[in-house]
Amino acid sequence: MNELDQKVYREQIRLIYAQGPVLVLGAALCAIIISLYLWRHLPQNALFLWLGAITLTTVLRMWVILTFQRISEADRERRHWGVFFWIGTLSAGLIWGAWPLMFYSVYDADHLLLISAVFAAMVAVSAASGNIYLPSFLSFSVPLIMPMAVAHLLSGDGVLAVTGVLLLVFLAVNYFLASRGSLQYRELIRSRFEKQVLLEQLEAEKRIADRAVIAKSRFLAAASHDMRQPLHAMGLFLRALRNRESDPKQLRIIDGMSMSSDSLSGLFNSLLDVSRLDAEIIEFLPTHVLVEELFDGLRAQFVQQCANKDIELAAQSRDCVVYTDAILFGRVLRNLLSNAVRYTSHGQVDLSCEEASDGSKIITVQDTGIGIPQEELEEVFSEYYQLNNPERDRGKGLGLGLSIVRRLCDLMGLQISLHSEVNQGTQFRISVPAGDPTQVLKSKESSTPFRVQEFCVLLIDDEQQVLSGTRHLLEGWGCEVILANTVREALGVIALYKSTPDLVLSDYRLRDSINGVDAVAAIREALEYEVPAVIVTGDASPERFKEVIKAGLLLLHKPVPPDELQQLLSHLWRKNLEISETGARRERALGNNVESSPRPPPAWAPRT
Repeated sequence: MNELDQKVYREQIRLIYAQGPVLVLGAALCAIIISLYLWRHLPQNALFLWLGAITLTTVLRMWVILTFQRISEADRERRHWGVFFWIGTLSAGLIWGAWPLMFYSVYDADHLLLISAVFAAMVAVSAASGNIYLPSFLSFSVPLIMPMAVAHLLSGDGVLAVTGVLLLVFLAVNYFLASRGSLQYRELIRSRFEKQVLLEQLEAEKRIADRAVIAKSRFLAAASHDMRQPLHAMGLFLRALRNRESDPKQLRIIDGMSMSSDSLSGLFNSLLDVSRLDAEIIEFLPTHVLVEELFDGLRAQFVQQCANKDIELAAQSRDCVVYTDAILFGRVLRNLLSNAVRYTSHGQVDLSCEEASDGSKIITVQDTGIGIPQEELEEVFSEYYQLNNPERDRGKGLGLGLSIVRRLCDLMGLQISLHSEVNQGTQFRISVPAGDPTQVLKSKESSTPFRVQEFCVLLIDDEQQVLSGTRHLLEGWGCEVILANTVREALGVIALYKSTPDLVLSDYRLRDSINGVDAVAAIREALEYEVPAVIVTGDASPERFKEVIKAGLLLLHKPVPPDELQQLLSHLWRKNLEISETGARRERALGNNVESSPRPPPAWAPRT
């Protein structure tokens, strides 16, 4: 008997013991009712002997059943419990079968027919239990029916003889039904255990897959951190160099290097988007967005790529306004447009917005590219899946764009549909809720060069190249920069420095086993106010996202685009300037004459 058969057998025993109390007590109740009904026709001594045997058997069987129900699961697996049960049913069947031998001559035909009907009913009940465990049926029904049937056949009475034959036929029919039922019951139990084994295997495979995903995330986090460091420094140096260079030839070289750097940064950002989605920390913040502004930004970003490939880029918004997250939805359109330009060698790429019948807006990205085969329409939304890129050309990305599109659309609750024909082109349609044109805030971009004045930034990083590149970039924007390699060095510098920092820009991984979150906490404690702080890291693991955000800090990932850093500085500088001017006006109104002294903490920074 293999392991599965043993499990099936143990389950049969468990089920038959669960029904045991009903079977045992039901048989005892029948014995009492029959004895009371036929009391005056029975020999008293023989009746007490028979009832005593029934009582003793009932007590012993109930004791065995209750013992089985109280013991541990391991003890129930012993095979003797099945033997105990059918020995109990055999003893009960023999005692009931002794009735014809003890009392047959006492009764007339009517009483014997009544007893025969009771016996037949008990056989039927026993057949139901036999569906679970066939030996319990055989050990009870055969010794119960055979003596009565033989006695009827030998009685010389025609009616009783026919009754004896019917009892034998009834026993045979119930045996056939019980055996078939037992086979089916065993198959059901076997099927349940097989499904349970499959579920356990699936669960084990799921755990393996989960561990693989965790290992992948850890690998990407570790590998990307080490690779992002020099890439981050290179981007800063290139931007700082471009701000200071005026020779057109040198600028073209710098632009070419910047394009290569931006391409590599784009690959890292795709991996970063996946990590953010895995970490479930991306917030959906819908606003009323003018589609024309989104399209203008996309057109400016891709117009040169389209011109290089001799592709026409058209965008028609028709004053559409949608209600969605501008940043996330912009990322979706950027990925779709990037794919469209990448896989289109002639013709055009169209961006359009039109109103649907239900009042929502339909944003369409359509190209005349290579198209997608029908059998691969769903596969293209899988991670790392690419068409026509067997050589894994990095210029064609990592195959994450459409996967990110699908997941971002799910996050924002947007429906996206795809229609494509090979060599004809591809069309993506996204249904977006309509927005309110009166609540749209149009962005205003300044054409003047970016400069900040009297803005002090504390840089903490153990990579000298990163410190040097960031310092050149920030000083080119007019910032005052304080450099530190460690937290201890940073605390020492700000204690002696004439200015207090307006912003702390710290790497996450620092020396002395201290991370950026702890470094910011120590600096804020030393300054006694909540100085704005940004953690810069190349670690893209979901755990890192959650840790930094839980600490209430801003997070930038290496390589940090200079434009993103510029936007952050501009926001903080303007906020600092506005509140400082408010404080100055208040002082003038109160007539205060404040002596010049080292610049205090920013007016908008709350003190602890």
